[in-house]
Amino acid sequence: MKLSPLIAALLACGGLTSVQAIETSMREAAGAPERDFRQLIDMVRTAIGAVVYPSKPVGDRWVSLTAIYADRAIIELGGRKYQYGYTVTASPSGDQLTLAAPVEVVEQYVPTVTADKTVLREGLDTAVFREAQDGSIEVTLIRAGRSGNRNYYPDQPLREAAPMFEGVRVFAKSDAEHIAGKGKDVRNLIGGIYGTRFVEGKTPDTGSLVGTFKPIDPTDKAVTKMVESVKRGMQGLLGLSIDADARTKKRRDGSDTLREAVKFTKVHSVDLIVEPGAGGGLDRLTEAAADPTINPKEEAMPLWKQRLLEAIKAKDPAKHATINVDTITDDEVVNLHESVCGPLVPEPGTTRVTEAQGDNTPLTRADLQVYESRQAARDRVGAAKLPQASKDRLVAGFAIAGADRLTEAAVTAAITEEGAYVARLSESGAVRVPSFGDGSIQVGDRSVVIREMLDAFFDPKHKDHRSVSSFKEAYVEITGDKRVTGLLRDCDTGRMAESLGIMRESVDTTTFADALGNSITRRMQAIYTGLAELEAWKQVATWGPVSDFRTVERVRIGGYGNLPAVAQGAPYQPLSTPGDDKATYAVTKRGGTEDVTLEAIKNDDIQALRRIPLELALAAKNTLFEFVFDFYRGNPVIYDAKALYHVDHANLFAAALSADEFAKHRLSMRQQTRSGSGKRLSTSPAVLLVPGELERTAYDMFTRKTNLDEDFIQSKKTKVIVIDYWLDSNDWVTVADPLILPALEIGFLDGKEDPETFLQDAPTSGSVFSHDKLTYKIRHIYGGTVLVDGEKATTKAVVA
Repeated sequence: MKLSPLIAALLACGGLTSVQAIETSMREAAGAPERDFRQLIDMVRTAIGAVVYPSKPVGDRWVSLTAIYADRAIIELGGRKYQYGYTVTASPSGDQLTLAAPVEVVEQYVPTVTADKTVLREGLDTAVFREAQDGSIEVTLIRAGRSGNRNYYPDQPLREAAPMFEGVRVFAKSDAEHIAGKGKDVRNLIGGIYGTRFVEGKTPDTGSLVGTFKPIDPTDKAVTKMVESVKRGMQGLLGLSIDADARTKKRRDGSDTLREAVKFTKVHSVDLIVEPGAGGGLDRLTEAAADPTINPKEEAMPLWKQRLLEAIKAKDPAKHATINVDTITDDEVVNLHESVCGPLVPEPGTTRVTEAQGDNTPLTRADLQVYESRQAARDRVGAAKLPQASKDRLVAGFAIAGADRLTEAAVTAAITEEGAYVARLSESGAVRVPSFGDGSIQVGDRSVVIREMLDAFFDPKHKDHRSVSSFKEAYVEITGDKRVTGLLRDCDTGRMAESLGIMRESVDTTTFADALGNSITRRMQAIYTGLAELEAWKQVATWGPVSDFRTVERVRIGGYGNLPAVAQGAPYQPLSTPGDDKATYAVTKRGGTEDVTLEAIKNDDIQALRRIPLELALAAKNTLFEFVFDFYRGNPVIYDAKALYHVDHANLFAAALSADEFAKHRLSMRQQTRSGSGKRLSTSPAVLLVPGELERTAYDMFTRKTNLDEDFIQSKKTKVIVIDYWLDSNDWVTVADPLILPALEIGFLDGKEDPETFLQDAPTSGSVFSHDKLTYKIRHIYGGTVLVDGEKATTKAVVA
């Protein structure tokens, strides 16, 4: 047999969509030759097996075929499903099958249409009950002949079934309950049928099975409706339908196949419903009406045959008008279609046009070309190096695109445009897209790039410092305010949100100021940390955190003498506690402000802007540096109500700096005693503090000249720190190692050793500037004091 009728049949029925359907087709020959798909299934399976297992013997190339359609087949391999498109071409030696490349697919599940809404709905053409003389209701149960839902009741089975309906119960049910055989509930029971009999018709198979309905409760609402509908001539609003079992057989009625009742075997009930009929299920005859919008002839005729007839009608209406659709055979339809529309299986070198699955309209050659172009577009998008979200977006667009948007040039342009779109969305990062140039598209967090850009502007050591030579351009890049008006309405809030890594709704007049302030702070703190010379104070003081602004107390620790011996069995004795002297201090705020003006940005005054972090860092660092060394320069009053350097402290001298004088200072420090015990501390100077004028003298003291061996002073390796801001050119100071004997303590609020910057005034009135400037505040909070016994850790020479 030719394959063309098989392909047409597959096309019409939507294919064999399950393994069970395929296996059934292979086991059982179909009633009609054009539906015997075994030959086609074998050809397709053999061809795919040769591709999947080319090295295996022919007999071992079996593949699991899970579905087959008119133009493609689905196999399962290794737990995955693959689609092979195929075409069949006619040749002198027979039909030839050609496979397309495999494509991995997934199974999709979609909702089905509820069956009871589409199957049965057709009312009887006459009244089925009327009021009887005794107040009951005479009813017609079944009419002989063809029912509304394709059942056929001859007179004989109805005549024989009359006794079976005697006394049958009547229930008031919904149509859905009746069709499903449900609703048999005593609460739904309204009466019974009595006096059933068969009434002969004028011609064969036109009689009726009738009886009398007797209600249980005449006042029942359902019974009242039945009585009132009869009285008012509105019987068509209600009806009775049987619920019975029967043996049936097939019956031909022209081109339709009906179910003919041969013998009733059991009557379950007669149900009061809205849409009655005279037929129902195959074995269980549940009578409800069929949908009058459905043409039974169209249902009886195979779908593929209908499509071929439609194609003939579209191509040659005159030829179609001569067809008797009730008598034309399947082969005649196929032959007529080929003579009018061309062969279903194309000649070699031609293209076979198929229908899209689920679409009842035959495809044109142009439709097929569009389909192929869409597939090609999807393939090109899949190969593009784009984010998956972008690929999905393109594929969705091509799925509804016309032929003009599916050309090679149009697809290329769309992919390129999508790449540019992605680049605009995310202008940072490291995901490169080579097809758009030399790594031109980089996807990532734009806020990181903006941060790096500002850092590069202020930091001359940054790798991109030379690339960011205009602060005006940086401002426009962040805000979108191309005219540099400073007004929020001229800024691109979306761009600002993306640039600064915040939500769009969070963008306000302070957003740019905060971002710039953060960058200035980072640079200022980097400079602050890098000013190593101004970190020298850490060699003459200890430091730590302070929790609040309240006064901090530092008491004397230690001072105990030698531990006394403890005899066997004797108690330990308390040690002598040192005095309760204490030193106090409180942290204090120090700070100032700096302005970034609208004019500076508009004029792109990059040097002034770049110096802001430097000047802030220098100011903060110098302030702390001088705060510490002023304790040694200024000789403040300490915890014992005396000056730090005092004759009573044995740490005040008057001679100029020299090796001999330094030795005196050293000896004096080592002879200081520990409070409480009176023992010598034996602590030597670790640092020598001198003004700039004494730097050379101090250096020469600790440097060997012509002597080969170090002298006593040279061997001490004392650290010399030059304090340039000290104006007295003769005074000098020694300080012990603060880790051994600390002289000073410096406390930072919450441990924040680096200064902080803040936006001084929040911009208002829709401007990112306040009075055309951004004022930044620098704040540093710390305090300090000379510790108890700190006077013993330092000496000073006040030279006249």
